[in-house]
Amino acid sequence: MNIEIDINDKKIKLLLKEGNRIIDSIFWKEDRNLSQKLLVEIDNLLTKNRLDSSDIKKMEVKTGISEKFTTVRIAKVVANTFNFFNKK
Repeated sequence: MNIEIDINDKKIKLLLKEGNRIIDSIFWKEDRNLSQKLLVEIDNLLTKNRLDSSDIKKMEVKTGISEKFTTVRIAKVVANTFNFFNKK
């Protein structure tokens, strides 16, 4: 399973995916608090689906906005850090 962080038009989506199939998702409006909310929502998504972080193979970020925005940079740092420490 993978987690995709999708950032578009001030909306954040967390998608839990198995291949191309979406298993579950969480959506919220971006209110300049991604650094406080992202990890909590990832944990909520995993808990809701009775998964552990070790069940996730990869986390990726998809966005339709400029990568210069802090929101995108925060999401990329979280995804890159997760992927670095989750190598099997």
